[in-house]
Amino acid sequence: MTATPYAPAGLRWVHRLGRRAHPLRPFESIGFVLGFGWQVVSSLPYTLMHYRRETVVVITDMTWGRGSVIIGGGVVPLMLLLGAAMGASIGIEAFSALNLLSLGQLSGLISAFGVTRELAPIAAGVGFAAQAGCRMTAEIGSMRISEEIDALESLGVRSVPFVVTTRVIAGIIAVAPAFVVALSLGYLSCALIVTTIHGTPAGTYNHYFDQFVLGWDVIAATIKVMVFAVAVVLIHCYQGFFATGGPEGVGIGSGRAIRASLVSIIALDMLTTIVLWGFRSPITFTG
Repeated sequence: MTATPYAPAGLRWVHRLGRRAHPLRPFESIGFVLGFGWQVVSSLPYTLMHYRRETVVVITDMTWGRGSVIIGGGVVPLMLLLGAAMGASIGIEAFSALNLLSLGQLSGLISAFGVTRELAPIAAGVGFAAQAGCRMTAEIGSMRISEEIDALESLGVRSVPFVVTTRVIAGIIAVAPAFVVALSLGYLSCALIVTTIHGTPAGTYNHYFDQFVLGWDVIAATIKVMVFAVAVVLIHCYQGFFATGGPEGVGIGSGRAIRASLVSIIALDMLTTIVLWGFRSPITFTG
């Protein structure tokens, strides 16, 4: 138990205001987050060695959940739904816009270039944050306020590797193949919309599609999604791990986590695009 710092009578409101508006508090928060992230990363070998069974359980739960799409669902059903819906939407909008210039046959380049590099990774990251991230914050926050994490530590179980690092590993393993399948489904749904409904010849669509997509683009997009997943897991687990104030604190932590996740996804998208493709990405185009 710590004593309350002394403040003169009549000036305690100044002390409380200064404590709330401490100029170093943002830097303290950044330091806590970086320290937490270092604990998670440094415990990867320990987790793979000692908590393999828990890691497999978390991977299964995060991947499939209870088999539903919205409530209690996993990453795979959500990714498949997002991929199909996104591809169909791109097919409708891209053809409608380009057809105004009599360039509807070029709809394949939007699917190959824009979806692969930007739209699909961002949609996958946001979906992962909304589906898996909020669940992690609620689960870990509930464990914290019910003192389950304290109980684990009293039994000699390292809480960060057991609770957080297992979820980082599960996020990477779950999101990568799900994204590739969802991206393929997006390609297919966009092609079906453009070729079947709008009547564009399949050969013409495939020709322009092939001009703008490479194997490296798919690999780089998958790397982007994996980076997003790690950031989302760290942010949501941090807010849940240090939740305070009962159920209300868990809700506040979930709100903070999802806001921070969305901002981080957009910022990391810009950085990873520069790292993976550079400022001037070459495009080969032939008629």
